[in-house]
Amino acid sequence: MRTTLVLATAIMLFSLPALAAADGTLLPLHGVAARAGYAYQWQPDHAYVVLSRPGIVVVLRPGESVYQVNNQTAVADESPSYSRGDLYVTPALASRLAALAGRSPSMVRTASRATVVAQSDISAHGAISLEVQPFQGAEAIYAGGSAPPNAPVTITLLATVSTDVPTIVVSRQDVITDVNGRFGALIPIASAYERGTILKIVATSLPGVVPASAQLVINAPNPGVKVPLEQTTPHPAR
Repeated sequence: MRTTLVLATAIMLFSLPALAAADGTLLPLHGVAARAGYAYQWQPDHAYVVLSRPGIVVVLRPGESVYQVNNQTAVADESPSYSRGDLYVTPALASRLAALAGRSPSMVRTASRATVVAQSDISAHGAISLEVQPFQGAEAIYAGGSAPPNAPVTITLLATVSTDVPTIVVSRQDVITDVNGRFGALIPIASAYERGTILKIVATSLPGVVPASAQLVINAPNPGVKVPLEQTTPHPAR
């Protein structure tokens, strides 16, 4: 029964009108959402799509591989692209969205419906501003900025170590903005210690809040500092 359901989902996904891509085939998100039972809502003001089912809200943005699943973040194998008035996604991301939908109940008891809907409808308005910098003396960064007051912000660290290795999710840090909308966090970069690694920092919040991102290259925790123990001293001539 489970195998039959998986095969049926795959057949439905790949029967959608596709968009040719340089490295494969992309599927229209509107059709993917309809077949998985999501409500589809395009937000043109902020250029993102909200997919919702009982107990689950997914937010995807064109050109961003990081997407939101409720209050968590996930990374797609390829960023959704915009074309023909819709987002187009890879078959892998389409299958992931179908799998998430499978975990969400299609029907819930009346007593719990109000709670589920209330959780899914939580949103805010505004945008995140983000500033990041290496933290002197530690294998860590400081990430701070602003967002709507008293809103949750998830800071996701993504590491690019090689052209031949997929982007790595290093960590996720959840913070809450204060009454003035400010937030800040000292975040270890373990295990992205390799010098020259590209570290991308993405800050996301509730649906309706425009995310922000920044990027830096990993260097030594004490750049420019001369440590006597590291200095090479010539041996005296005999």
